[in-house]
Amino acid sequence: MKKIYAEIGFGNDTFLSTEIEEDDNEYRMAKFMIPKKIKGIYFRFWIFKRVVILSSEKGLVFQRKDRNKLKILFGIQGTNDINN
Repeated sequence: MKKIYAEIGFGNDTFLSTEIEEDDNEYRMAKFMIPKKIKGIYFRFWIFKRVVILSSEKGLVFQRKDRNKLKILFGIQGTNDINN
């Protein structure tokens, strides 16, 4: 099953982008592709190595990453499989 993360904001290579995850592979496209089945929305704030995610699916999540980034994103998460 493909997981789709369509994002709008600053910090990725483009203002509008879509990340697709399938099994252990992931890749990013420089276009905004809305998932067929929406599972939730989120705001992601990544400041240096700290990430704060406010998600309709998981609530408030704090993460720590190995690399420094600055990202402020709004995203829509879902799948392209209508059955899941």
